[in-house]
Amino acid sequence: MDLFDKCFAFTRPEELQDIGIYPYFVPIAGSEGTEVEVDGKRLLMVGSNNYLGVTHDPRVQEAATKAINELGSGCTGSRFLNGTLELHEELEHRLASFLGREAALVFTTGFQTNLGVISSLVGRGDVIFTDRENHASIMDGCRLSFGEIHKFRHNDMAELEALLIRHQPNRRGGQLIVVDGVFSMLGDIVDLPPIVRLANEFGARILIDDAHAVGVIGANGRGTAEHFGLEDECDLVLGTWQGIFFCEFDGPRSRKLYVKVTEG
Repeated sequence: MDLFDKCFAFTRPEELQDIGIYPYFVPIAGSEGTEVEVDGKRLLMVGSNNYLGVTHDPRVQEAATKAINELGSGCTGSRFLNGTLELHEELEHRLASFLGREAALVFTTGFQTNLGVISSLVGRGDVIFTDRENHASIMDGCRLSFGEIHKFRHNDMAELEALLIRHQPNRRGGQLIVVDGVFSMLGDIVDLPPIVRLANEFGARILIDDAHAVGVIGANGRGTAEHFGLEDECDLVLGTWQGIFFCEFDGPRSRKLYVKVTEG
């Protein structure tokens, strides 16, 4: 079948639209952050990560307008070459200070960060252990890596331990345990303490996607690891909204990497 013919033959979206239950690509006519206008109706927005409506805070809008007037409407290049602004570095320094980390790096989207971090960190000979309820961006990042992927049942520490034990005799490279901090579809929190115990026992690194945890849980809003008092034990932390990449070189687990990422 021709590629385009395959597309034309796929009519499921039109069928769902006809009965009024197609949830995608709904155009928003107006927004106040926590409330939006759709089809002339004023609705509460409960599907975004703009929980507090910060995008429409007058101080944020004023700062954004000032930045556009001074620097234009875009970076016009990648961060690696000509797309790094002084504002990026200022934000990174302030975020690192807030989170008590040595350094920070702002990314563009949470989805891209999961793709980039996992696929570049994990290579041939390495192994990923990933919760079956992890976000799609984590799964795509795993697939893009050249590592071996093992999925364990949601928050099932017994199965995770069994997979780690089974893998050790043939171990050649590194090991990465990947979990959401707060799982986006279920709303529950990862059982982090036993994951830390298993990571230490089997020499694995831990990556937490804290997209729905940073700024929400933890005594200071630093996310899942702070919530459990395990910040020094988690190697990579990703998140969305305002983002950061942390490097810490002290503590019981050497050369930690902490990642949080912006979306929007």
